[in-house]
Amino acid sequence: MALIKVLIIFVVILALLNKRLPLYLAMIFGSLLMIVMFRLPIATAGQTALHTITGWDVWSVNLAMYVISVLVYELDLRHRFEDAQRAMNGLMRDPRLNTSLACMFIGLMQGPATVTICGGMVDTMAGDHLKNDEKAAVATYLRHIPEAMVPTFTGVIVACSISGISISSFFVWMLPMALLTLLTIYLVYLRRVPRTVGETGRSKKECVRLLLRSLWSLLLAIAVIIVFSLPTWAVVAVVAAVNALVEKFSAQEVRNALIKGFDLKSLLGITMTYVFKDLLILGGVIDVLPTYFEHLPIPAFLVLVILYAFGTLVAGSSAAAAAFIPLAYTMIPNGGAFLLALLMSVSFASSQLSPTHICTDHLGLFRRHILRHGQKAPAAVSAHRPHRLRLLCAADGGILKKTNKACAKRHRP
Repeated sequence: MALIKVLIIFVVILALLNKRLPLYLAMIFGSLLMIVMFRLPIATAGQTALHTITGWDVWSVNLAMYVISVLVYELDLRHRFEDAQRAMNGLMRDPRLNTSLACMFIGLMQGPATVTICGGMVDTMAGDHLKNDEKAAVATYLRHIPEAMVPTFTGVIVACSISGISISSFFVWMLPMALLTLLTIYLVYLRRVPRTVGETGRSKKECVRLLLRSLWSLLLAIAVIIVFSLPTWAVVAVVAAVNALVEKFSAQEVRNALIKGFDLKSLLGITMTYVFKDLLILGGVIDVLPTYFEHLPIPAFLVLVILYAFGTLVAGSSAAAAAFIPLAYTMIPNGGAFLLALLMSVSFASSQLSPTHICTDHLGLFRRHILRHGQKAPAAVSAHRPHRLRLLCAADGGILKKTNKACAKRHRP
């Protein structure tokens, strides 16, 4: 019976997310449904939620996401991601390699609008050698590799926080997934694209300097977090402050970064994800579900893979981590970093198929925006799951600004 109740709750969450309800509201409804269906005492559930909201686990994750957003805003304000792309254009003589690395570097910048830039880059590189849907697949998978393993993304921070696995161990175990993904993309797609000579306007020494000058802050933060296992929020906060000094930000620019980095909906989404997770534990779901699965004629890890894939499809990687990682380590207590890497690899693959994945909608936005201006839409934008290309925010000036900038670069004479 508990399994049926949990499935009902997740179906409700899926329906709410498909209605474009914010994650935090979907999690609030899911939490209330948990209380009703599992008959949790109101006072106890309230105390659990209050303890979660005021606990350091939630605050540390929210603080980390805030300072990361501030740092990314600083880099975007000085056009450092664009500088990095130009550096790699001169550094890598093979456009296939250059585009792959550029998409992953751009993937370090949070925000779904980044996938539109990657789509245009892949389209330019591949030309007519790949079909439209193939270009879309290359763009979205390359852009999301960092999001699956780099400790500046919500899903990674939440997963490591809940599981207790160190970020450095997790990163090492995720490297085979990243390499396998790159190898698969090359063998299936990119090897059909002929190798041509890249940009030769700069010397390699100049390109290396430009690349380091562009991304030193982000790369330094990632390296320190992974090597020394220091708290993400502390490392990124210090790096963001130093970057503001190095870039000679004005007081107004610093204020803008601090304000723009604050995303209330995202922070509420993380908070309610943790509340939902703790209510699952309070309801005994984590203790009861393993008894259902131990009688099934399939291994426990395969059950977890199916559950995690379903959870990611329903609510995204952060919500799936909150719901199923405690269950995973209950079923396989000695899973260690390998189990977490397995589940996050499944999440990486599932998120690209999810009907709630916001990047798909931004590909659709990019396509419509270009067509309005009488330009040919990049093929990679027009093809990726066309039946899901719904426009979330056609009037979003921030996204259109990024889109205009990407278009201008591609069509500049």
